[in-house]
Amino acid sequence: MKNMLWLGMILLLLSASCKDKDSHGQVDINFKSTFDATPLVMFSQIYPYYDNLNLKFQLFHMYLSDVVLIPDDATGSTTTPHTEIALISFKDVLDQSAALQGITISANKIPVGKYKAVRFGLGVAPRFNATNPGNYTPPHPLDDHYWSAMLGYVFMKIEGNSDNDGDGQFTDKLTFHIGDNSLYRTMEFPVALEVKEGQTATVNFGVDLRRVLAVGPDDFLDPRTVTQDHTSNPDLYNYLYNNLEQAVKIKQ
Repeated sequence: MKNMLWLGMILLLLSASCKDKDSHGQVDINFKSTFDATPLVMFSQIYPYYDNLNLKFQLFHMYLSDVVLIPDDATGSTTTPHTEIALISFKDVLDQSAALQGITISANKIPVGKYKAVRFGLGVAPRFNATNPGNYTPPHPLDDHYWSAMLGYVFMKIEGNSDNDGDGQFTDKLTFHIGDNSLYRTMEFPVALEVKEGQTATVNFGVDLRRVLAVGPDDFLDPRTVTQDHTSNPDLYNYLYNNLEQAVKIKQ
């Protein structure tokens, strides 16, 4: 009788252990874009810029690779995969409501527990950048935005218009398509994240497009003199991509 009791307890403990091991929750990683403190809306919104210039935008996107969550444990030796590759595109953000909602990437098989950081690659990781859209079935983050001539993907796109003469017509086209393996870098952000079984936890990020274009009033991309780049001018594309790294912030 005692043996049966002990066996029952062992089976119960093993069952509980397996249940805990297999418990999962969902983690949403949300990105909202602004221009300074104003939500970024495509086409219709006018954004004041430096030197009394005004800008409008039609496209802003960036790629993320190898998004992982870092457990809050003593070893810190393992990471939990979230998303291999994601395109964070604001091209369909056409009103304030969509801007406040942002763009979310979700993973619903995240083990329960506490996590202390989010890590991701800014851009397209080299192993993905060696592929092309023909390797993927749409819809997929890598089924577009590929340069055949460059044999790689466009990590970041900014397209818009500037009103350089103040007549309100926004006739000066801005096009910046940036991408190269040399630009890829890894970013890590501390979080206090707890994933609970059957529940959704959210990590919020912001990215300020004005900070991508400018460091400050004495150091900014001037649309009166520079209107485009397709990763041809190292000084310019490194400036923009370094600024992008600084423009991505976690929002607690």
